Amino acid sequence: MASARTFLGIAGRTSAQGRSIALTVNRGNHNKMRRQLLPRLVAGLFAVSLLVMVTGAGAGSAALTNRLIVKFKPPAVAGDFADTAAERLERLNARAGMKLLRGRTLSDNSEIYVLPEWMPEDVAAGVAARLAAEPAVEYAEADRLRRPLFVPNDTLYVQQWNLFEDAGGVRLPDAWDQERGAPNIIIALLDNGILDHGDLDPARLVPGYDFISDAGIANDGDGRDADPADPGDWTAAGECVSGEPALPSSWHGTEVTGLVGAATDNGAGIAGVTHGTRLLMVRVLGRCGGFTSDIVEAIRWAAGLPVPGVPDNANPARVINLSFGGEGACSRSEQNAIDDVNARGTVVMAAAGNNAGDVSTTSPASCRGVVTVAATTRAGGKTAYTNTGAGVEVSAPGGDAGDGILVLSNTGDTIPAVDDFLMAAGTSYSTAHVSGVAALLLSVNADLNPLQVADILAASARPFADASCNPSICGSGIVDASAAVQLAAATQGEPDSDNDGVDDVVDLCPGTPAGEPVDADGCSDSQLNGNGGGGGGGGGGGCTVSHATVSDPLLLLLLIVAVVNLAAHRRRL
Repeated sequence: MASARTFLGIAGRTSAQGRSIALTVNRGNHNKMRRQLLPRLVAGLFAVSLLVMVTGAGAGSAALTNRLIVKFKPPAVAGDFADTAAERLERLNARAGMKLLRGRTLSDNSEIYVLPEWMPEDVAAGVAARLAAEPAVEYAEADRLRRPLFVPNDTLYVQQWNLFEDAGGVRLPDAWDQERGAPNIIIALLDNGILDHGDLDPARLVPGYDFISDAGIANDGDGRDADPADPGDWTAAGECVSGEPALPSSWHGTEVTGLVGAATDNGAGIAGVTHGTRLLMVRVLGRCGGFTSDIVEAIRWAAGLPVPGVPDNANPARVINLSFGGEGACSRSEQNAIDDVNARGTVVMAAAGNNAGDVSTTSPASCRGVVTVAATTRAGGKTAYTNTGAGVEVSAPGGDAGDGILVLSNTGDTIPAVDDFLMAAGTSYSTAHVSGVAALLLSVNADLNPLQVADILAASARPFADASCNPSICGSGIVDASAAVQLAAATQGEPDSDNDGVDDVVDLCPGTPAGEPVDADGCSDSQLNGNGGGGGGGGGGGCTVSHATVSDPLLLLLLIVAVVNLAAHRRRL
């Protein structure tokens, strides 16, 4: 029976109150097949070029200023342009195209010039660029307002190094000042269910579903139903695998959900990665794990695709978190489901696994089209347990025995008892971090497609702290939420090019004929029935899936650079 199932990954846990729980036996690991390198490299370089172009502008350039800082060259350097203060002001006004007011001189002899009105920082930066063209000016820049970074008042936030520390955390405070998560973005958490917890806001939960078809595995008295609550997944010795010890209930789905979206700034408990995105719990794991057949249907349903015998999901997810896995390469069933939801614009995150092996031997992390996440320590190095390899996209904090990840849990060993907080470790939690950050990216730019989200995460990731991790085994780096959000805001996504009211990234039938009403997938009757239109399909929903592509000379240049870099990389190998 064990070989037919996909099993829940491990999490070693220790209570925040000091109660110790033994490290759980590994119930599976995670992996992914290597993505084609050249397209990924081109997209990553394109994302990096955008980051360079927008550095300093801020996400959405919403901040305002009414001042500039101007530094003049020393008279010996400025020569004939070393005018009097009045003459300088006249020259600057002419350059700026507006009347400036000279302010005070700063300690380094640079000077403040006041703009005639408050304006967005990027507009002020444009004025400063015009002033910098004056021969006597050494440099000019917008005098930007700085604000305190958002720091949640949750009582246990100080223990959440994984969220805020520069060395091993994902640098969320600066990201939160740019975006804290939009309610129209939904994260689906496919796991073993969820518990009521005082640090989870029920208003953020959208109706989920229990996809476990085997009543014995479900452990809740029935098969599939609309209740994703976790009744407990404890097992007796040898119940799932011969020789395996008895295991208590893991409450794994609640742990992962809390990390992504715990109630934040509520004066209690922990902070979540996202504060406004909504959460969709889809139960796929029970006692001994869960069948792949249930999981693939849950993946499709979570993204809004129809599943026979199950009511349609009215709240399709843009991010799906898969913090579980099983032995073996990606199956055809898994790959087909992931292809289907990617085409619908849904990003899929998968845990690399906890077997300290190569990520190529487990799934769903071995599937194409998923973002595979490895685990790093508080110091920013590789954890002892994480799977690694060429298939890993990025890394994120997973914690270890010394410094774990603080999560929501429950004191019950079998059935639910009392709310708890635990220190956990595993790639499950690394993946939850990245799912939350992906939701922040989509919150600032909902037009991003799954490949763009993956490439932004990779391009903005920061280098590893030591040689224990490197890009050949741990992905591009440790996820940096602040840099990723800034890059997402500046990236051209897939807008509504056919003006049918459905963004291209989730439009399954692009090219809708003008004036025809469409369904939630962007498909009109003529497209669905094969009577014309831009869908190119036959009857019965035959619209072809097609996404907008970027056509720009910059991409051609980046393609050349990518080929050169790839050749150099191969020579180094």
